[in-house]
Amino acid sequence: MSPKKPSSSIGLDISTNSVKVTELSLGRGSPVLSNLGIVHIPEGVIRDGEVEDGVTLAEAIKELWGQAGIKDRQVTLGIANQKVIVRPIELPYMEKEELDSALRFQVQEFIPIPIEDAILDFDIIEEFMTAEEERMLTVLLVAAHKDMIQTFIEVLRSAGLSLAAIDLKAFALPRSLIPREVLQAGYEEAEAVCLINVGAGITNITILKDNIPRFARFLLRGGDDFAHMIMNRLDMEWAEAEEVRHGRLVNPEAQKVLQQEIFNFVGEIRRSIDYYIAQTQERTFEKIILSGSGSVTVNLAQELNRGLRLPVEIGRPFQNIQMGKLPYTPEELSEIEPAVAVCVGLALREVIE
Repeated sequence: MSPKKPSSSIGLDISTNSVKVTELSLGRGSPVLSNLGIVHIPEGVIRDGEVEDGVTLAEAIKELWGQAGIKDRQVTLGIANQKVIVRPIELPYMEKEELDSALRFQVQEFIPIPIEDAILDFDIIEEFMTAEEERMLTVLLVAAHKDMIQTFIEVLRSAGLSLAAIDLKAFALPRSLIPREVLQAGYEEAEAVCLINVGAGITNITILKDNIPRFARFLLRGGDDFAHMIMNRLDMEWAEAEEVRHGRLVNPEAQKVLQQEIFNFVGEIRRSIDYYIAQTQERTFEKIILSGSGSVTVNLAQELNRGLRLPVEIGRPFQNIQMGKLPYTPEELSEIEPAVAVCVGLALREVIE
């Protein structure tokens, strides 16, 4: 007998200043967004994507479950921090099952973590032949520190939850930002697409080629950093700096600070893309798809367009799901949508592989 498919799937996104959850009801048709919740957390609970205050975080997750009215306790958790390494490596060809068991013996030279302290995962990107006619694989290797993962697991346990899966936030993005029919078509020779999710404190970058993630990187800065820079430079209150960042308050001096920060940020994105190009010689990009709570920073899309010389499309994380009855107005949902690209993508793991 094949295993019974779950009736729902939950994505949990723990970010710098909030905890977000999406629950999808899985039936025969498109998955339905049956629950959606966001709870803000104090500064310092999560730092650079890692848990600093597990007690406060567990309480926030409990509050989130109560607020959203979710009964299921199994979640797919997204991670992005400095204790995760993602890199393409080349290995002699072997079947996927063999690779599963052989990976630990093959990859120590590629990662700066002792194998016994690492949790490993991989995706096969492509198969190729060397000049000597040797059959090879290019594999996207993911290695994470066990202690960091264990800390998240303990927080979830304290909140009464269990882990269905752990996923890289960068790998969750394509499921919500690329139309489902495109992902499942498996286009050949498609141009690369760059997904940029600007969170509050971390930005995830994913490059897809032929609908397969070929590159994943994160930057330790996001939308909150723009506001912090305005605050620190001009001795401004947080609320006022946020109004400037969103383009709702005109302050020429603050806008100048913001513009310089955006310019620096786009430079960091460009260096990441240049690194990918240097590794793969892949120079043809179709577009940028932009999402995340920080993506609504005024002029950010325009500066990405100018600095990267690529069309910038605003992501639509709700495109691959149907909307259930939610306690939000259409305007509120429109405001929330950019911030839940990761969360929706995590919940779609059960649907789109």
